[in-house]
Formats: sequence, C-alpha cells, structure tokens
Amino acid sequence: MRTEEKKYDVMVIGGGIAGQEAALSLANMDYNVLLVEKGLSIGGKMIQLSKVFPTLDCAACITTPKMSETARHSNITLLLNSEIDSIKRNEKGFHLEINKNPRYVKPEACTGCQECEMACPEVRSDEYNAHLAGRKVAYIPFSLANPRIAVIERQDTSAPCIAACPGGVKPYGYISLVRNGQYAEAMHLHMEDIPIPGSLGRACYAPCQGECTRASLEATVDIRRIKRFFAEDYYIKYPEAPVRLIEKNSGKKVAIVGSGPAGLTAAYHLALAGHKVKIFETAPEAGGMLKLTLPA
Repeated sequence: MRTEEKKYDVMVIGGGIAGQEAALSLANMDYNVLLVEKGLSIGGKMIQLSKVFPTLDCAACITTPKMSETARHSNITLLLNSEIDSIKRNEKGFHLEINKNPRYVKPEACTGCQECEMACPEVRSDEYNAHLAGRKVAYIPFSLANPRIAVIERQDTSAPCIAACPGGVKPYGYISLVRNGQYAEAMHLHMEDIPIPGSLGRACYAPCQGECTRASLEATVDIRRIKRFFAEDYYIKYPEAPVRLIEKNSGKKVAIVGSGPAGLTAAYHLALAGHKVKIFETAPEAGGMLKLTLPA
C-alpha cells in the first residue's frame, strides 16, 4: 500500500547500524527523520553476527541498545517492510513514492507474545536463519526484533484448490490443521464456508484435487478423504451438534424454499448473520438429495 503524504527533514535508507547511527545523530540535532527499512525490523546484518571486528565484542550487546534508542526516539519515524519506488526532486525538495508492504497484523494490537506463532500449524523456511531452519507462517522475525511485532506471510494469489472449489472452502487450511492434530479446528474452519463437511467428504466430486499442485511431485493430496476423516472424528466426539449462540439479531426474517445442500448452507449463513430463518420443504424429512438420493 502507499503511505500517506507527510513531510520530513531527512530520509535515511536502511536500518542497519550505519543507518541507525545516522538517524540518531540527525534526530539529536532536532531534525525530523524518516528511516526506511525493507526488513521487518531494524538491526541489519550486525544483529545476525556473534562478534564484531576488531574487538570481538558481542554484536547483540552493542546493537540492541542502539535499536531501542532508534525505535523510541521522538524525532525518528520508522517505516519498515517498505521499498522506495521513486525519488523526484521538486522546488520544495524531494518527493518520494514508497511502497509499504502489509504485515497482516495490526501493529498497535500486537504485544509480541508469540501466541499466534505457537498456534499456527503451517511451517515455512526461515530466511533469517539462512533457510536452515523452519518458522511458522505467523511469526516474530527474530528474538531481538525491534519493534517486536508479528507478521503473517500470505501468498500473492489464492491457492488453486480454493479457486477450484465452488464453495470457496480452504483445503490447505484444514489439511494443515489435521496434520497438526487439530481436528476440531479443521472442522470449524470448514464450517466457516460450508456447513456439511461430512456429506462433502463422501459425495463431493472434489474439483480441488484435480488442481492440487502436489501432483507435480508425487500425487495429489486426497482432500476429500481428509475431510471425511476429521468430520467423522468430530461426530464421534460430539454426537449431538453443539449449540451455536448468535449474539447479534438483525430483526429480519428470511424464508428458504428447499432443505437440500444449498438451502441448508444459505440458512446456516443467514442465521449466523443474525436473521431468523424458516425452511420450507415438501419432503417429510430435511436434507434434499443428501437424504433422498444418496445411499446410506
């Protein structure tokens, strides 16, 4: 996203030890400084070192106080995860266009507690550790990061399996949860989009599997069978459907004609939105083709 237009006296590019020292020197001379850094934290390469030449002093011991001073200085504005698109000179000075990449986390709400990191089931290669270790999709950049704010790594485009699903179900999400043993959470994630995972785990024609990119390595992920697995596990643990309490009430009433898969799904989402729903069905039992057409 583009940053809003603001005026600064000086811009420093790069939040390494040199950039921090320059920004602090200028800020102490009462200049209003904008410090632009492409990374998620200031610190640069020095924070990754063990010792520094020629004294062999602890690199972190030297740079972490400098990072804290830079981040807290009233005359320094940090612009992290940002890249400069253009610099143009005009009669008033310089006009910059800076592209600020999203963190997908509200900085003012993040306390750096890492609870999101511990709960996240998906693991990716860690750039900070030279891809020699793994990290979660939701993560703190590194232990001494400043500011200590989490970030969520998102793909630029939606996964092919999601794009192929008529209901917009997120297979990669519940497969990651199942791999982590979080079967109930996988069920809840599926219920955000379609409320009949048990039926779809048996009867869906699974267009998502045809688009699974895992086929280029060995074979597609058996998405439908995984769905059936966590649905059956959930039904065993909860033989009676848990009661959903709807806090909001829109005051509106909606009639649904037909209690087949489409009618049930529409009624479910309308009810979650706070509407009062009544389903009309000609058959003696609800379910439509799920009840009357498919074998037991």
